[in-house]
Amino acid sequence: MKVTIQGFMLVLLLMLLANTSMAADSLTQFDGIKGRSYHAEFYEEKACDSCHLNKSPLSLPEDDACLACHDLEELVKTTARPEDEKWQNPHNNMHYGKDVPCMECHGEHSSRKPMCAGCHSFNYPNFQK
Repeated sequence: MKVTIQGFMLVLLLMLLANTSMAADSLTQFDGIKGRSYHAEFYEEKACDSCHLNKSPLSLPEDDACLACHDLEELVKTTARPEDEKWQNPHNNMHYGKDVPCMECHGEHSSRKPMCAGCHSFNYPNFQK
């Protein structure tokens, strides 16, 4: 099968659009603040301090805030790759192990690219920016 540059570019564009729409699906407007639909209860309760250190957030949340609800070992298991790709796991990878700060890849109020995307082109089909 011969692949043309136009065909390759079309596939690349479709992949990009698919990732963009998946991320946009979970970003919702909550009373003037954009956030993830799956964290709606924090916005309804105006509980910024559930993630940020205070009610007037000026910095990114610490990992402990994420890990209070999201279990790291469960995330590692959920995002495990086949044996020949096992170190492509975003939550346990060959460069940083399990020590990548959550906010390097995940954005609560805006879309983010996975940190690995700076150098690699791994496909993370369930990634939500």
